[in-house]
Amino acid sequence: MTGQPESDRLDDDLETVFRLNPEPYTFFDDRRVHRALTTDPRAYLDALLEAIESIAFGKASLELPPKQVFVDPGQRSDFRVMPCVVRFPGRTRKTVKIIGTNWPRTVVPGEISVGKAFSLHPTENFIEAGFAGCLLSSARTGACVATGLRLLAPDSRHIAIVGSGRVGYYAGLFAASLGEAERISFADIVEERALLAAQSLRSRFSGLETDTFHPGELPSTSDALVLATDSEQPIFDASGYRPRLVVSVGADTDWQSEISPEVLSHYALSVDTQDSPNYGDLAAFRSHGHLDIDKLPDLFELARDDSRRQSPALFVSTGSALFDNLTIDYLMTQADAGLRG
Repeated sequence: MTGQPESDRLDDDLETVFRLNPEPYTFFDDRRVHRALTTDPRAYLDALLEAIESIAFGKASLELPPKQVFVDPGQRSDFRVMPCVVRFPGRTRKTVKIIGTNWPRTVVPGEISVGKAFSLHPTENFIEAGFAGCLLSSARTGACVATGLRLLAPDSRHIAIVGSGRVGYYAGLFAASLGEAERISFADIVEERALLAAQSLRSRFSGLETDTFHPGELPSTSDALVLATDSEQPIFDASGYRPRLVVSVGADTDWQSEISPEVLSHYALSVDTQDSPNYGDLAAFRSHGHLDIDKLPDLFELARDDSRRQSPALFVSTGSALFDNLTIDYLMTQADAGLRG
């Protein structure tokens, strides 16, 4: 799809005065995003890690201001503006995502994440491509989970995932694509969702064992626990079985929670970017005096310094424009390669 159809021309004199020109534009809908990211999921994950390492070692530069969150007063809804610029050797990727939390779900009943992301032309700054925000956001979060897993517990054989919606599904798919997992277990307050996620993943990966479990009964054989929920109460408090890695990606507002502060006594904490501690559980921990570290290890430190990859590990993401940017870069690069091929 190219740019939108133009409306009728203005009077010739005004056309001369205004000097209007169409801006080339391509749109990636949710299905196109999904297919492009999951046709070869390992290639996508490799591209993400390569980009993170390029930034970590100074081969690429990053501009990542804090995301701006605009909350609807008295509601569990908001919208966020998430810009990011990465200057790679030989190319620059400028992106911004405007994403909303659609808690009422009346006009758009099936999606809690609504909005769009955009890629700007590297030199002329017009919007060259748009992306439906729902699956882009879910997939990049699942890829963030897999990246944390890859750096902090790469040999995990059994992965348990609480929350079997879009993010939970993508977390399982991308974790399975790394090739080390032998079993992935799903849980959800809606049991049918967990069953469907397990079935879908099993049909995709031959030899992978999938099953379901009750959200309150973590399998005692799991190496890694992924929390991808919209829970309002902590799910994991480290009082029972403790897997080697816990990843929390669902609690990104002040009313959501997936982990209790007691977890900090048992796990080495790291984050995707330095913006994540400003939201969700980590922001609450700081405000109540449970967390007083100014700078937490992030993905760049984990990629650059093996000694920061401690175990057992707690890895937290509250949604980063970095992963939007790197995912869009992969989508645009793949699309350009397809046009050239």
